[in-house]
Amino acid sequence: MFLHSIYNEEKLYTYIERYATAHDLKQTVVVLPYAKEKHQGQMRKGKEPIPYISHPLLVAYHAIMLGLDSDEFISTALLHDVCEDCGVGFEELPVNEETRFAVRLLTKEDSPESKTKETKKKYYSDISENVIAVMIKLLDRCNNVSTMADGFSREKMMRYIEETEEWFYPMIEKAQIKFPMYEKQIVILQYHIVSVVEALKQVLNDTRNNN
Repeated sequence: MFLHSIYNEEKLYTYIERYATAHDLKQTVVVLPYAKEKHQGQMRKGKEPIPYISHPLLVAYHAIMLGLDSDEFISTALLHDVCEDCGVGFEELPVNEETRFAVRLLTKEDSPESKTKETKKKYYSDISENVIAVMIKLLDRCNNVSTMADGFSREKMMRYIEETEEWFYPMIEKAQIKFPMYEKQIVILQYHIVSVVEALKQVLNDTRNNN
């Protein structure tokens, strides 16, 4: 994957480690190796075997690039999949309560009930009320829509696009109103998500018409 050749996990890890140390982000310094250990052995879905840790590292890196560089933002980015994918309890996370709460909001339950429309509505609504959770969720979606063509089937891509349009577009609009101090970041993330989604829709439509 081209993106991975630019943003591989070693480069990302080193950058975040140096940034956190230079800016005295004590929580991030602890969370960085913790997240790497918890995701050890997990791989991203795709044509190439890419370590899963590259995903939270990239989300954290982009958070820093957008000025979302507090200890809480970066730590949440690094931990946003740990409880959901690694069997870690919220109380085990080596973070403050603000970060723990954001990670809890971002964590989806794995149950039949979690897939109902009402449950999804509550999930995204709760995220929309928390500035850390909503900004990291948007960064997470940016990364996922940018890389899904490499690992998703046509059907899964279509479902992912529909989910993005149904839940993320309204969440973006709400975030613009509720968190005006991050308007610039939200606009950048909105542009990226919408641009990629529209491009993929066109490609999928062209492919269908040519078959």
